[in-house]
Amino acid sequence: MKGDDLPQDDRIVRYVKPSMIQEDGTADGSEFCLRPNKPDEEGLSVNWLEVFGKDKVHQLSEARRLCRLTLKSSGRFAEMNVGTVLQVVSEELDTLRIVHDPLEAQQQFDADPSHAEMRGLPLGDSDQAMLVGELIAQCVTLMHPARIAD
Repeated sequence: MKGDDLPQDDRIVRYVKPSMIQEDGTADGSEFCLRPNKPDEEGLSVNWLEVFGKDKVHQLSEARRLCRLTLKSSGRFAEMNVGTVLQVVSEELDTLRIVHDPLEAQQQFDADPSHAEMRGLPLGDSDQAMLVGELIAQCVTLMHPARIAD
């Protein structure tokens, strides 16, 4: 239900644009920081995989289909376990929550029941934000192609 914390055993993905993928294929920690030029931003968008059932191929396919961003062929979806992110980040920050925030259908977009947000993050241009971003990046377990070749 909207605003509820996601189950700690479940997984989320966040789109990582090509410029935020480091040479070793990992996500740059700044991809997990609020944007300083968007002071009203309340959280970072992620997608909750288990909302689409248990089949991982289907989960990722739906996350790609419903994403409201332009997915680049060299972009990636960074996969993380909810509980691991909360545990690792809690050593530095005790306000982080990962909450369900489904999106309603609008114009050219279908409804997205998987949309969720990481909330309670520090301001995007602070030293603490960069540290928390790096901690979140360390929780990434897999990097999936954002687009599947046609």
